[in-house]
Amino acid sequence: MISRAIITDRTVQPGGHCPDTRPVGPPTPAAEQRARQDVQERLVRRFPDLPSETLATAAEEAFAFFADARVRHYVPVLAFKRASGQLSERLAALGEKGDEA
Repeated sequence: MISRAIITDRTVQPGGHCPDTRPVGPPTPAAEQRARQDVQERLVRRFPDLPSETLATAAEEAFAFFADARVRHYVPVLAFKRASGQLSERLAALGEKGDEA
């Protein structure tokens, strides 16, 4: 059986059950800068033993990967996931090399 969506003409008032939180436009340069700083701070909390320069480089490379993304709203989340994944892989590879010695 095929399910069907029910379309109504009701709108949700602010403060209602499901307010519309979609962005209305592209983020400002200041918002993008805050997002970059937030990603770097989150990386510092996640990888406290790594040098801050390494974390900053990983964050910048991740943001550069998404530089051409048309939808900018999710770039900070995606950049954090990409940077933390790459850093985790590097640490795991270093751990394996250290075990062999």
